[in-house]
Amino acid sequence: MGIRPGWGWLLLPACQALLVPREVGGQEGETLSLRCWYARGYEGYNKYWCRGAARASCRKVVETAGIEVPVRNGRVSIADNRLFCVVLLTVEELSREDAGSYWCGVERAGRDIMGPVTLTVRA
Repeated sequence: MGIRPGWGWLLLPACQALLVPREVGGQEGETLSLRCWYARGYEGYNKYWCRGAARASCRKVVETAGIEVPVRNGRVSIADNRLFCVVLLTVEELSREDAGSYWCGVERAGRDIMGPVTLTVRA
């Protein structure tokens, strides 16, 4: 049920408060992509995807480092499109071990802006 990579993700609503799907799912072996929208004004901030059941225990999987260039960490990548205020998170070759609780986050002084996402993987 993921969104396939490509330019189509650019044509959706943008520049809203942090908006992420609550649940996403995909088939084992497939590529899963999801979008995370953030509010205008946070274009220059680092965005990240972390894993953990709670904000406090969340460990970063991949982050943007404040630039628009896509960043990859193994099978996981992140790309920030500042024009549309949207982050594209992608997991290639989904495995059952990828299932769990994740957070899309915007790093900022004080408390980060974060939205939870549950990832399910079907065999």
